[in-house]
Amino acid sequence: MSDFIVHHLELNGQGGATLLDHHNLPTQVPKEGSRWVHIDFSKGDAREWLSGMEDIPEAVVDALFADETRPRSTKIGQGVLVTLRGVNLNPGSNPSDMVSLRLWVTPHFIISSRRRRLLSVQDIVKDLINNEGPINTADLMATLTQTLTIRMASVIDDLEDELAELEENLIQNTVESDQRSTLVQRRIETVRLRRFLVPQKEAIQRLAVESQTWLTKEQVVLIQESANDITRYVEALESLRERCLFMQEEFVNLQSEKMNARMYVLSILSGIFLPLGFLTGLFGINIGGMPGTESGAAFWLFCGVLAILGVGQFVIMRKSRWF
Repeated sequence: MSDFIVHHLELNGQGGATLLDHHNLPTQVPKEGSRWVHIDFSKGDAREWLSGMEDIPEAVVDALFADETRPRSTKIGQGVLVTLRGVNLNPGSNPSDMVSLRLWVTPHFIISSRRRRLLSVQDIVKDLINNEGPINTADLMATLTQTLTIRMASVIDDLEDELAELEENLIQNTVESDQRSTLVQRRIETVRLRRFLVPQKEAIQRLAVESQTWLTKEQVVLIQESANDITRYVEALESLRERCLFMQEEFVNLQSEKMNARMYVLSILSGIFLPLGFLTGLFGINIGGMPGTESGAAFWLFCGVLAILGVGQFVIMRKSRWF
């Protein structure tokens, strides 16, 4: 019945929380205290339980169990429906494959749902167990917003460091073919991250407005600072995307220059050997009347003429600055 419960906590108002029995789930929205139920909506009878709770609108249930979501914040019923995204830092995962977290927040109750594990949630639960976490649902929401935002910084910093290394290789003309595919992959990651961070900034800003009646000034400031941080991340991602485009163009130009240089060398060689090939082809025909056929020294004389002609062509091209 309750295998969909990930965490069921009662905050004690002092930074700690009590782990509650998963079988003792609320049947109506609590009017006092601070309770948090975190569920995995892909398991068990989660929807049946939530639909059976009093005072939870059907629109909230649908949003908490939606397959595809984008960051948003909307006031529904007694609370605020919030959908956020966090970078995917699970082992073996791509950080740009962002994990969705859906929340319905009231002054005394938070119900949150996810399909994949989100490390930001794990951090907050650990802090609550160590009596170092948020004191109520409002503080929990502000802390969760901040934690999700902070974890994005390391991902963007890693992208910047890797692109800086690729730029250095490009300047030193040591870019290899496998690095080109890396560059394309990093560009895709910046686009994916930016796709969700832009609406997430708007969702967090709206969250501060929708819930400010039961948030303290400090909590409102904390949420607004998270929105400001995301604004900086979006600007950084835009800069990274432009740098990726620039490096891709430079990489193509570098490859074109290398190809042109090789073709130029081949053209010079072709220019030198074209008349030589013509002469050898002409004197190689097997018909009567060819000069020198009766002379034993004719071959060496002909080779000398070819050598003089080749050197002469090289000198003329050199003086004409063909290379």
